Amino acid sequence: MHYPKLKALPTRTMWTEQFTGLDRRPRVYDGAFDAMGNMTGESWPLLCSRKKRGIVAELEQPLGLMAMEKLAWIDGSTLYYGGEPTPITGLSLDADMLPKQMVSMGAYLLVFPDGVYCNTVDMTEHGSINRFYASSDGQPVTFSLCTLEGQDYPRGKMTVSAAEPQEPETGDYWLDTNEKTHVLYTWNGEWIAVSSVYVRIAAPGIGRGLKAQDGVTLSGIQYAGSDEALKAQFDFLNNAQIVQAVGEDWIVISGVIDQNYTQTAGCVRADRKAPAMDFVIECNNRLWGCRYGEQDGETVNMIYACALGDFTNWQKFAGTSQDSYFAHLGSDGPFTGAVTHRGTPCFFKENCLHRVYGEIPANFQLQTTQCDGVNLGSGSTLVSANGMMYYLSAHGVQRFDGLPECVSKALGPDKLSFGAAGAMNGKYYLSAREAEGGWSLYVLDTDKGVWHRQDDARALAFAPLNGEMYMLCRNGTLYALNGMAGAPEPDAVTWYAETAEMGYDAPEHHYLSRFLLRMKLEGDAECRFLVQYDSDGIWLERGTLSGNGKTGLRLIPIVPRRCQHMKIRLEGSGGMQLFGIARVVSEGSDG
Repeated sequence: MHYPKLKALPTRTMWTEQFTGLDRRPRVYDGAFDAMGNMTGESWPLLCSRKKRGIVAELEQPLGLMAMEKLAWIDGSTLYYGGEPTPITGLSLDADMLPKQMVSMGAYLLVFPDGVYCNTVDMTEHGSINRFYASSDGQPVTFSLCTLEGQDYPRGKMTVSAAEPQEPETGDYWLDTNEKTHVLYTWNGEWIAVSSVYVRIAAPGIGRGLKAQDGVTLSGIQYAGSDEALKAQFDFLNNAQIVQAVGEDWIVISGVIDQNYTQTAGCVRADRKAPAMDFVIECNNRLWGCRYGEQDGETVNMIYACALGDFTNWQKFAGTSQDSYFAHLGSDGPFTGAVTHRGTPCFFKENCLHRVYGEIPANFQLQTTQCDGVNLGSGSTLVSANGMMYYLSAHGVQRFDGLPECVSKALGPDKLSFGAAGAMNGKYYLSAREAEGGWSLYVLDTDKGVWHRQDDARALAFAPLNGEMYMLCRNGTLYALNGMAGAPEPDAVTWYAETAEMGYDAPEHHYLSRFLLRMKLEGDAECRFLVQYDSDGIWLERGTLSGNGKTGLRLIPIVPRRCQHMKIRLEGSGGMQLFGIARVVSEGSDG
């Protein structure tokens, strides 16, 4: 008797051995996942679960993080360096003094908007950038013509007149009031103009905390007499001035007055202060800042730079290469971020970039580029990585090299906002708020253009140091993301990865019959394999694997079921490395 032979249905196997990370676009390449948690591309092209993070510290009120030779952070009103409190305490927690910005200049660590600093090498050197002085109302303040050293001119040797003195002697002085701008001369066989003339201002404590060549702003100076010319001379002193010499109770500035005078009404101010700034950065041994809004009662739209090598001076204008600098802008809207990139300070608004070129104030040039700028509230996402700028705009993460290019299309169309970011070893770490209100920590491999999502960490700041990326979360936890510092997380890392819909690429009457997984699971790890058919929202578990620390081919059988498309989900805990997925496609009947 002859029995009919059953013909085996043809099958083919499609292997995926290169995984391209997270991709939420409607149509993706093989090897992409449209949802994931706690995954990393550290072993690319493999897909891996992330390592345990190290818990470095728990802050009560986290306000800032940065790295110098050691980590620095702000917890409440205190600045910490290397895990130890610094002399910088009493930082303001008022709403208008938040958020805090930390910036370094050489060995100095500064905190804005408080305007305080400390020397991280010698903590005994600390203080405030701003120095305010006001004489008491009615307290005598004396003004006198003097030498550079602050000495009065010899009595009997000074003549103030419009006419040239008769029979002068060597060393005599004549203040010529005949000219509109009065000129001081000294006699040495002929009248020789004194190139620089100085005024000494004396009052108790007026020079305390100042040094020569500081820039100060004088105000409140007024001459109560009837001489209009003299009144104009004293009014002219109410301006930004350079301190030429200083003592505890006096300062010397450049200026001319026809007669010495003592003011007793009102109060005289001599302030050295930094402007209020929205963002502060360091570039080429200067601090740079920007401001859009109110400044000393006026509306401003400006960029500032401190004096060369001196972050205490922002009003020093002596006509030298060491001067401070400022520039008015014509662009509209608030500043959204600032960064130093390729040796130049860059200031962003939502629709443009202002970049300053040049080496000294005399040749500083401001270039404005209209572009998709930093999203409002995402100034902390501005980071330089591999020679490029990366930042979060209103339309996604941009890579900037002359013009911005969106590199986050794989994250989908939903808008991200209010982010913070860091960069190290070609990786761009971005924590941002999702459109639906949750938060996600994404990591971009800038070399390969591959994204991975880790978890819902809501980061305040990132700081790379000694090969480790540190992340300070808004709940106060300070993590070492690679686990190289701190105590390891106590629980195993839970993870998941969901593929995009599969099956559309199979010809008619073909279906996916089973999967082969090549993966490595650590000894305490496990992996569950789930399937969802035709987007019905129901995940069906189809197998569980336990780790033995070895790499092997694991067969996960799937009960054949006719469907138009399907998705698979891998989820589990512990260390996992996925080397490959094989999809076995079988030919079905017409029935």
